Amino acid sequence: MTDEATIRKLGDEFIEAYNTGNLKRIRNIFADDVVDMSAGGPTHTGEAAKEHFLARVAATHASFNPSLVIHIDEIRVAGDWAFQRGSLVVTLSPKHGGELSYIRQRYLEIWRRNAQGCWKIAVEMDNTDADEA
Repeated sequence: MTDEATIRKLGDEFIEAYNTGNLKRIRNIFADDVVDMSAGGPTHTGEAAKEHFLARVAATHASFNPSLVIHIDEIRVAGDWAFQRGSLVVTLSPKHGGELSYIRQRYLEIWRRNAQGCWKIAVEMDNTDADEA
């Protein structure tokens, strides 16, 4: 399997883990020293980044049945580093009834191959889709 195909597969695993609320699987996709630069918040690094991201996922799952869809625009690999960019939509279905709502964002991820040869997300950055601003 090519590096690009491996990263695509890991992205599919992330989507499944997000949609099912599997925090352990999500945690495993991030590098130990991950940097999270999510829209509207401060930059978090390492374990704090993982905890912050997972807390947001857990809070979303507490109130909604979310459905994440990712559209990959590009993946480029250069040695042990790669980047992926694209857009995403999270459809939020309230658990106790009500109208659907949506999160639309663009994202950029920097991936790094670790010492064990596994690809992990080293930097995650997202912003509100220009059409939503």
